[in-house]
Amino acid sequence: MNAPVANQEFKADGGKLRPTLLFKGMPRALLLVIAVLAYGEQKYEAHSWKRVEGERYEDAKLRHMLEVMADLGITDDESGLLHLAHEACNALFLLEQAAAALSPNEFRELLRFNPPPLGHKQK
Repeated sequence: MNAPVANQEFKADGGKLRPTLLFKGMPRALLLVIAVLAYGEQKYEAHSWKRVEGERYEDAKLRHMLEVMADLGITDDESGLLHLAHEACNALFLLEQAAAALSPNEFRELLRFNPPPLGHKQK
């Protein structure tokens, strides 16, 4: 799944997913999405999004996107949080709903990917 790790003698983690790519690579983006989740927890309740059909989150995601595209500002009037953070949160709701509908084997299969083309990299 990842590039081979040179030394596997003391820790055999070659080929495993690296969560630090997300958590160390995008901490500010994650915090912005967590702020949207915290806002939603106060407005509704924690994890209440799991009881809402996906199309409503698709609509919400698109409304936030359209606000930005129409130059109506980058922050949501109601929450004061970034529209992009709301979009990302809604996309994550949709992704989680789609992933939850898969069998464990189907889900595991989606964690595997083909080797990417590397011809663009300088040697």
